[in-house]
Amino acid sequence: TVTVAEAQSKTAAAMRKIGWDAEDAALQAEIMTAAELCGNNQGLVKMYNPSLMAPSPGAAKPTIERETPTSAVVNANQSPGMLAAVNAADLALQKLRSQDGPIAIVTAYNTSTSSGQLAFYCERMARQGAIGIALANSPEFVAAAPGGKPIFGTNPVAFGIPQAAGPPLTFDMATSAIALFGVLTSKAKGEPLPEGVAYGRDGGFTTDASEALEGGAIATFGGHKGAGLSLCVELLAGVLSGGAVVGQCESKKLAKSWGHTMIAIQPDLLVDGFEAKAAAVLAATKASGPSIRLPGESSARTAAERTAADALPIPKQIWESICRTAEHGLPEQ
Repeated sequence: TVTVAEAQSKTAAAMRKIGWDAEDAALQAEIMTAAELCGNNQGLVKMYNPSLMAPSPGAAKPTIERETPTSAVVNANQSPGMLAAVNAADLALQKLRSQDGPIAIVTAYNTSTSSGQLAFYCERMARQGAIGIALANSPEFVAAAPGGKPIFGTNPVAFGIPQAAGPPLTFDMATSAIALFGVLTSKAKGEPLPEGVAYGRDGGFTTDASEALEGGAIATFGGHKGAGLSLCVELLAGVLSGGAVVGQCESKKLAKSWGHTMIAIQPDLLVDGFEAKAAAVLAATKASGPSIRLPGESSARTAAERTAADALPIPKQIWESICRTAEHGLPEQ
């Protein structure tokens, strides 16, 4: 294990070494370390192959377009999804605070990679007292139904609800039956996938991660309900943001324009006592049966335990990659 501060600072150093300026390196290190802290599988594993984290050719700082008092569009200019998403979330909160209305919306497009743990951005807004909602579309990995070709991304949606006592409640889910990183992890470890989460080349279910990724597809969760929700995320995070979408580009993977939509809501402009009422709902839900776990509860507990111990368990190969990159940068080709 390493301390939380050491993990974040060493990762930031590695990001600087591969070409990011101090601000962008620190932001991405913060986001990855936060995911690692709560046990999310989109944390420091991203640094296992640091060349994939290097700036894209021609990438530039995100810029703002189509700006109004309550909305904006972030053109990420091929910056990674983490930078686009945090810019969009922060701008949504800024716009919420600078006008009299209860809602602000900011989208982002032209991003080169995934934004990672979507709950991070919702929690970031919720810690400032706003309800945060985030949606993201991504390249074709998920089939709409058995036998279909990949058409959707894993298309996650996340919520952050401010609470008077304790950290915000967060709920973050892929609309696929398993997250892409779950499939990649199974492939890397040579482990079978859970039953019923992916299709093989023949359109039937498979537990072979390699087949799912090469000629197969990931399934949606919950059959037609998951497919419907995934479609809505494709429309609200892909189409609405100006990102790459099926039917308008040959391949979302090649287009490299992942879309994000961030919504910030000021609850006390819509209702009195929101946090107290929300707390009552959560308490009643928790008390409604044995062993009921609220969304984000396990992640928050893991983060609290690791923070209290100031110890972050990082797989040896990943930590060695981070340290090597921080000292030497990328290996010469």
